[in-house]
Amino acid sequence: MITIYKKLPKTNCGKCGMPTCIAFAIKVKNAQLKMSDCPYVNKEDNESHLQKTTVTVEDNYERVSNELESDAKQINFKEASVAIGGHFEEKNGYDVIRLNMMNKPYEMRKEGLFEDGKYCYDSWSKIIIYDYIRRKGNKSLTGNWVTLGYFPNTASHVKAFQRSAEEKVAAIFNKNMEGLKARCKEFGGVEDMGKMKADYICRFDLLPRIPLYLCFWEADEEFSASCKLFFDTSAEAYIDIEYLAYLVERFVELFVTLLPIK
Repeated sequence: MITIYKKLPKTNCGKCGMPTCIAFAIKVKNAQLKMSDCPYVNKEDNESHLQKTTVTVEDNYERVSNELESDAKQINFKEASVAIGGHFEEKNGYDVIRLNMMNKPYEMRKEGLFEDGKYCYDSWSKIIIYDYIRRKGNKSLTGNWVTLGYFPNTASHVKAFQRSAEEKVAAIFNKNMEGLKARCKEFGGVEDMGKMKADYICRFDLLPRIPLYLCFWEADEEFSASCKLFFDTSAEAYIDIEYLAYLVERFVELFVTLLPIK
């Protein structure tokens, strides 16, 4: 951690989303952030760090996913399926939980997580779904919409989340409301009416019991377009909030880059 810290500006500017450079260094050491997340790290230090830690980072994700998989395999599949809004069935004499994550179908079996009938090797997909299943949130939606900063211990993530998710959507679809609506439809979104007074609101089910509400305000003569992402307050019962932040960032990355805007 000290070696990483020495390569940082030590100004505690917060542009990485962490309150201090030491906090950032700890996150990098634990493979939760990358050196490149600091805008002041020079290219040579970043490439040097990647050469030394690429395997370690992936190993860390794999270790966490293996630990969560072990926990998830021990639960009662039928009970968990009801609690998380999944679909339970017996397949060839074995219990199976079916669920969608970002409109993509997955199966949790006793052998682990499967995607399109094949074992899933994506560590982050496994981490998120295993955590979701093993928690068995079993909590009804409250109907109260909140931003990421509402949840405990997220203050240091808010700026980075705004930059990597909300501001990115606003910039891509600035003065392009029709393009936004088309993209929402492509991603399985459903136009919604909520408590927010936005020009457009769309709901996406990231996981069966974790809705994401995208609220968008069109540009006018004074202001550029803006976007806010909201969650139901029940989300923390279903998933680790850091995992939720990563899941939304992943969703946004696909949302703004995967398909051509029509």
